[in-house]
Amino acid sequence: MQHSEKRLIPRIPLGEIARGSLALLLKGQRIAIESLRDISPSGLSFSIHQPVEVSEKIAIAYTDSHVKVEVFGRVAWCSQLPAPDAAPETAPTRYLVGVELLSPMMLFAVLPTR
Repeated sequence: MQHSEKRLIPRIPLGEIARGSLALLLKGQRIAIESLRDISPSGLSFSIHQPVEVSEKIAIAYTDSHVKVEVFGRVAWCSQLPAPDAAPETAPTRYLVGVELLSPMMLFAVLPTR
């Protein structure tokens, strides 16, 4: 299933996480967020190595040497990303996940910018 852009609120592209760590907290699991795609006034999108259920309640945790922030929300969508240039059977499966957050700007305030 391909993700198609339907959002009316502008997104701010972010890219790789420059410092600190970002994780998806789900049912007692801490799933590393590989890279951020973007953030908006209502949520963010990122890639991870496992699928998550739509509507699942989650938290996003950002930690660096100076700050620790957790924000809560729900999974809005999850789609498998196409395999990179490597052969599909050897490439790790990745998923693009969109999350609606209760207070995304709190997270945006602490994320490093380029």
